[in-house]
Amino acid sequence: MVVRTPPLSSLRRGFLPQIHHPLPLNQRESQQLLESITTSFRKNLDREHPYETDETDETSTNTNTQASSKSDSAEPPSATSHRPTDRHLRAILSNPLFAHPRNANAGTAILTPRTSPFDVFDSAVSKGLMTTRRAAGFLATVRSQLLAESPDNIRQRMGASGGGLCVLRWLRASGQENSLDFLGDPALARVIVPFLYAEGLQEVAWGWLARLAARATELEFEMTPGKANAQTLSRLMSAIIDENSELGSPSPFSLDGSFAALAKANGMLPRENPAVTAAVKNSWAKLSWASTVDAVGRPKPSVTLFENFVDIGRPLNLPLDLAHLDLHHPTAPTHSAAIEYLRLRRQIVQDMSNMKPRLQQRVLCLVLDAAERLNQTGQVAEAPWVERLRSAIYERLNLGVLNLQVGETLNSSIPIQKGF
Repeated sequence: MVVRTPPLSSLRRGFLPQIHHPLPLNQRESQQLLESITTSFRKNLDREHPYETDETDETSTNTNTQASSKSDSAEPPSATSHRPTDRHLRAILSNPLFAHPRNANAGTAILTPRTSPFDVFDSAVSKGLMTTRRAAGFLATVRSQLLAESPDNIRQRMGASGGGLCVLRWLRASGQENSLDFLGDPALARVIVPFLYAEGLQEVAWGWLARLAARATELEFEMTPGKANAQTLSRLMSAIIDENSELGSPSPFSLDGSFAALAKANGMLPRENPAVTAAVKNSWAKLSWASTVDAVGRPKPSVTLFENFVDIGRPLNLPLDLAHLDLHHPTAPTHSAAIEYLRLRRQIVQDMSNMKPRLQQRVLCLVLDAAERLNQTGQVAEAPWVERLRSAIYERLNLGVLNLQVGETLNSSIPIQKGF
């Protein structure tokens, strides 16, 4: 049986206008043709990119029902921006890999167009010349220019610059975010997290940490260029924790945010993993230093957060840090652990000369804080012994105006990461 082909004229009632009309088409016919093609194109895109939502199943069902009913009816102009087809097209057109260098007059309001690094960044991306090291240099340049203008409200102004979002869009468009190997570049990992926090994109950094945590057993300790490793996990975790209390700020901030961030990170990381243990230990030791040696002027932390922080550090084998933290408990400081630590190390005065300068600083601060605590509580039995120990350490290190090197060391803010 031969199936007849419908005549071309039958398409008149479809989406095509009559093709035998003489060209060019008049304005009305051109508009009808455009609308027909647009409608057909949208129907196909709607079929390929259906509506999606991150809500719960119940909300998702209701949303999809409403979305379907809207797609079948005429939508007002204000609603079309929510169509998945529009989002899909907008994502294609805004892909930084297809972008041309922006007009000099369209630069950011914060950076002058003539010196703006954004034009250089856009040009390098569009030409395929952007690398992780260049992206790190771009962010460092943006921050340097902002600091040169004024050091005030630097985090707020970093957020207004949009530099972090530019790099993030490039990472996603180039597919580099899929493997997270870009975090293997220490320079980029160090500068991008502050920008993400400043721009309200901190959940992106947490998402990276969660993905690295899921791959913790695969992370190697050896450094391979362009590949994430155990140090990548440690750097990212440390950067996130720092940003939650702005540890790099010249003003002393409360450490509650960092304590909470460390607890959150510790909860999402797998146990009994060398890479995870190293990352937690590094961040914990850094916070321990900020909570003791660098505690002057800081507001007292939350008791619950502080005690939870101390509990996280108990399995890490850092007795010096734990003894010092007991002296800095926000509501119930005690000196017993510090005295026990010092008494068990009777040669500590003689050993001071062989210690690294940072460890010398930590031990001396422990002795000074213990002596202050004993004097405050009137512990006449222990106080004289600690005072003699302090004097012996002073003499051993020859502290005074003639020993500038040790004096500079005692003003250092670099944390101790190993107990004595």
